[in-house]
Amino acid sequence: MKKLLLFTTLFLAFACSKDDEGETFLDKYNGTSWTVNDSVEILTFSNGTYFYSQYFGGEASIEGNEEDTFECMQYKEGTNVIFGIELTYEILKNEADELLFEATLMGQKLGTMKFTPQGENLLMTEISIDEGEETTTLISSDSSYDDYCN
Repeated sequence: MKKLLLFTTLFLAFACSKDDEGETFLDKYNGTSWTVNDSVEILTFSNGTYFYSQYFGGEASIEGNEEDTFECMQYKEGTNVIFGIELTYEILKNEADELLFEATLMGQKLGTMKFTPQGENLLMTEISIDEGEETTTLISSDSSYDDYCN
């Protein structure tokens, strides 16, 4: 009887430990949209295939290639083909209060992007190999990626 009681207690302890982990950033912010103050850029998070979607609010282009313009971009973990270029995104952290992912091109790290809550806002910190570190405050938006794209 003592063995059965011990086994049941151990089983419950391990079963409950998964519940204690809590929700991830992408669970917590699933379907929420954010913008930079006075900007037409919209960021929307999802815990689906595309974890991060971005609407640029007008035609944006890649520096040096102004012929290819875009408004809507979606990012998934793994390989993404953007204008024929393969970029790889890897989620490094997906915890309740932090999302961190890294972008690489042909095995070379381009940089990371980190999102952390700050009160009712989110801080977006971009660290680029070429441009250094930049932090921006995002505010909640009533508009979403799906309002403009898809």
